[in-house]
Amino acid sequence: MRLIAAIVVLTLVAIGAGALAGLHLFATAERVADAKKSATPPPLASSYAGSARLRKLSPIVTNLAAPANNWARIEASMVTESMSDEDAGILAAHISEDIVTYLRSASVAQFEGSRGLQHLRDDLTERAAIRSSGKVRELIIETLVIQ
Repeated sequence: MRLIAAIVVLTLVAIGAGALAGLHLFATAERVADAKKSATPPPLASSYAGSARLRKLSPIVTNLAAPANNWARIEASMVTESMSDEDAGILAAHISEDIVTYLRSASVAQFEGSRGLQHLRDDLTERAAIRSSGKVRELIIETLVIQ
């Protein structure tokens, strides 16, 4: 009988200790959640100045040099300095022509893998910067489909 009483007492003590520990953990979790809600996130640092503007180029579809039956469709945007909409439209048309010229002289093997895509992005960004006399900071490739 003493053994059963000891087990019952130990069980009640364990239930009480578990309940107190649970209440303490619950209160701590609520304090942490409230602190996270009231904390303001740090501002994100931008690599572009306030005058930078993202301008979308019209989609470009052209055939590739090798093999001749492959086609490429590219959608891109350019990050430019502040300029008028008319100048930006003219610049976008010239850059689109440069992209078509580049893609027509390229083969499918040049775009394979992540390195190929990175080289394409770097080459197109360099061509856009040269064409714009440094007004285009970056050319962002949004989609590239080769069929």
